[in-house]
Formats: sequence, C-alpha cells, structure tokens
Amino acid sequence: MKNKIAFVGVGNMASAILGGIVAAGSFNPENICLFDKIPSQYEKYSNYSFVKAATVTEAVDFSDFIVLAVKPQNYKDVLTEIKESGIILDGKVFISLAAGISTETIEQCLEKNVAIVRTMPNTPMLVGYGVTALCPNALVSDEALETVRGLFASRGTAFLLPEDKMNPIISVTGSSPAYIYKMIEALYEGALSEGIDPDGILEVICDTVIGSAQMVKESGKTPGELIKMVTSPRGTTEKAMIALEEHGFSDGIKDAMHRCTIRAEELAKEFRDSI
Repeated sequence: MKNKIAFVGVGNMASAILGGIVAAGSFNPENICLFDKIPSQYEKYSNYSFVKAATVTEAVDFSDFIVLAVKPQNYKDVLTEIKESGIILDGKVFISLAAGISTETIEQCLEKNVAIVRTMPNTPMLVGYGVTALCPNALVSDEALETVRGLFASRGTAFLLPEDKMNPIISVTGSSPAYIYKMIEALYEGALSEGIDPDGILEVICDTVIGSAQMVKESGKTPGELIKMVTSPRGTTEKAMIALEEHGFSDGIKDAMHRCTIRAEELAKEFRDSI
C-alpha cells in the first residue's frame, strides 16, 4: 500500500493498532512512522524498519494518516505544534483516540477544516478482541474511512456512530471492560471464600464469562430469556439473583454508565474551555 501512516504516541492502544497492521500487512514497514517523547517506547519495534520521527511535525509531514495516540491532556500541545508548523494538511486524515474530544474541537485547535475520524477503542484490542466506535467528519472520503475501519477491524470489531453518540458509547464499550474485570475479580474472590482451590479457577471463571457472552450472541435469545433458562424456581441461581438485586447490581451498572457519560461530557467541556 502506498499510503503512509504515523503514530503520534506509541503507548498501548497505538501498539495494538500497530500489531494489527503488522499482522495484516496493510502498510509497508517503511511507510509507518513513529513518534514518542519516550524513546524506550521504540524498543519493542527494534526488529521492524519503521521510521522514527524526531518531532511531531516530522511525523505529520511524513504521513497520509496520523493516529493521535497521546493522552488527552497532551492533545492541545500536539495540535498547537501541528498548527504552528505550517504543514499542508489537505489530503491528510487525522485519527483521534481521545475520549471526549470532538472532531469539531480538533478542527478548532488546528484552525483548519481537515479530515478527522474520531474513534473510541477499548483495551481488549491488545489481545485482538477490541470494539471500536468510529465517527468521521464530512471531509473523510469513503476510501479513507474504509482504510481507518480496517485498522481497527484487524484487532476486533469496528462500527460507525454519529458524533452525538460518541461520548455515551464510552460507557458501553470503552469503560465497560473495567466493569467486567470487576465482576471477574468478585467471582474469583467469592470462589476463594467458598473454599475452592485458587489454582486454575481464574481461567475457569474467564471461560464461563466468554461462554455466557457467546450464548447471548448465538442463541437468538435476550439476556432476560437466558437468565430464566439458568434460574429454576427456588433453586440456587434464584437465590443468587435475589442477592444481586438486593445489593443493587443492575442499578449499580446503570449508574456507573451514566456517571461515565457525564464525565465524558465534562472532559469535552474542559478541553474546549482550554483552547
């Protein structure tokens, strides 16, 4: 592929996308550029002929696609550096990984109408089971969007959303792995408290979670219908479900999601107010 891609920031999420690119061969190694202020981030790619940029400006100038994979608190500085560089941005596509930062806000920072795909990936991308929401602005061509979608689809599932749903989706896919990890942690601790040998039990719990999710995907039944399949009247599962509701399990998850969305909106406002 003739297109060139740069990663501004080479942390975990960038590494996950890079893993998909390498596996799929979607970009030639010499067409992949990395920039990170921490040189040790390059060490894991010592066996690849990736270009190492000395500055953000150099990385952007090199590339057709630019993955902005820095922390949200560093976005303003990076975008300001790009704006002040005077680089011609026409034809380039910016791919944002930051929660709460809209395509319009990025355009305001750059003081230019540019092609931007806002994304919300999640950490299971690191093991090839990610879920990523994509939101292109009006300047992104169908061909460019398909290229970006392919980057994320190579590490899981990628789907399109309108801009006004990009903050709420964080609670559904972006932050939700943490809820599930918390449930797994509770199941593990509960197993130990029931006197079960810890050796291998975490893997058993994870397989149970995976199998349950697969049942939801493949059975054609709703989660409520599947709960009824497991829950016999006056049986063990019924007692367990009563306990969960007594402790507000469902309401706790919903409240967690709502607070997540509120925080995303707060972060968006904080960033807008800072520019």
